[in-house]
Amino acid sequence: MIRITAAEKDEKICDLRITGHAGSDVYGKDLVCAAVSAIGFGLLNAVDQLVPGSECQVTDNCISIHISRPDSLSEPVMRTGLIQLLTVAETEKQFVKVKMEAKP
Repeated sequence: MIRITAAEKDEKICDLRITGHAGSDVYGKDLVCAAVSAIGFGLLNAVDQLVPGSECQVTDNCISIHISRPDSLSEPVMRTGLIQLLTVAETEKQFVKVKMEAKP
């Protein structure tokens, strides 16, 4: 199961974390995992290049993005990535779960 957690502060996405494996097919043929990975890495690279002060990290089995001060530059990038991930989650419910949180 791939678990995606997104957090919003003042209606702007400030954190995104992707963990797990879909397990929809054998290693190397898992198209759900490939889709989420492609979106996640593309989003991480875009944020890393376009959003100063962002914290982007890839560790074993985890992609995480933190934006301490989300703004009009970061929001469209993060929102686009989240919409793409939600689209995969909607069509692959048994393999991908998305949780939205609010930060105070």
